[in-house]
Amino acid sequence: MARNAYHSGVRVGNWYENRLREEELKMSMERCRTAERHFQGLSAALLEEGEVSVCPDGLLHFGDSVIVHAPVVTPRRGQVTEYASNFHSFPSPAGTSRPSIPCTLAVTPNRQALIKNSYIDSPITASPDHHKPVIKNVFTIVPRDSHTPTSSILCYGDPFDLVHVTSGGERLYVTSPVGSALHSSRMSRRQEVLLQEGSSAHSAWRLVPSQPELRLTLQDQPAEVGARVWLVQTMTNQPLVVEEEFVTNTIFGTEHEVSVGMVTRATTKAASTLALLTWTRDETQTRRRREEEEEEEERRRRDEEEEEDLKRQRMKELEEEEERRRRRLHRINAIMTTAHAEINQ
Repeated sequence: MARNAYHSGVRVGNWYENRLREEELKMSMERCRTAERHFQGLSAALLEEGEVSVCPDGLLHFGDSVIVHAPVVTPRRGQVTEYASNFHSFPSPAGTSRPSIPCTLAVTPNRQALIKNSYIDSPITASPDHHKPVIKNVFTIVPRDSHTPTSSILCYGDPFDLVHVTSGGERLYVTSPVGSALHSSRMSRRQEVLLQEGSSAHSAWRLVPSQPELRLTLQDQPAEVGARVWLVQTMTNQPLVVEEEFVTNTIFGTEHEVSVGMVTRATTKAASTLALLTWTRDETQTRRRREEEEEEEERRRRDEEEEEDLKRQRMKELEEEEERRRRRLHRINAIMTTAHAEINQ
């Protein structure tokens, strides 16, 4: 008599293909999780504290590491409500009802460039979030002439390169190719500003006072830290501007577009006044004092935690001692009860 050869352990259908598909799905999910962890680590590395130079004399020098600050940026009406919850806005100097928001120029790579750890062609944007020195917003002033000493004073009109040093140590130059169909900002259609390898005619910049009446007076004079200036491209004689009407969504949030072009009544509104900031001696002392206060507070907090731990340990020892004494009394009472019972018998 024939017996049924099939039972619950028999594999039917495309079982081998299904197993391969499940294994491939697991491997794909693991690769996605690894890439996401790698991306989070790289993006966090860009927000680590950056080092800026100390200028005790209050003047800019070749070789100084600076942050480029746009003190007055007036966004569109629809963007004011978006920034209101995150930033403290200031009244517009022009007397308008729209508030102004300070921004800081920074390198903003996209997700693909960040994962590949390649920042070439990464755009420069204006971030209203990060005003403290971090890796993504620190730039170095480099002389274009090899005969110029690194520590010499930077004067108005002197050509220089702005170099950004990535977290991996790569030196990239802030460049603005002449506007064309391939090299123009996506929304403003002005010259785009991005990072490129090596120095070129498109990466040469110079400082010009923002007030026209002071330009002849301050020509070839030392540039001060924090002075209101225009960052002008020497090849096109056009200033670097922060687009007030055009924002872009990046991996670090909403940031303003940065371009090169003259601002006139016929063009869209843009902020061209910038300030190059470093640490002065007073700021350095204040920062050192703040760090010492933070260390003292951390030491005090650690001492308090150790004292609390000692108190808890002492209380635990007292409780254990009380428990041992209670058990010892209980045993003595039990022995005495037994002894009385034996005597009565």
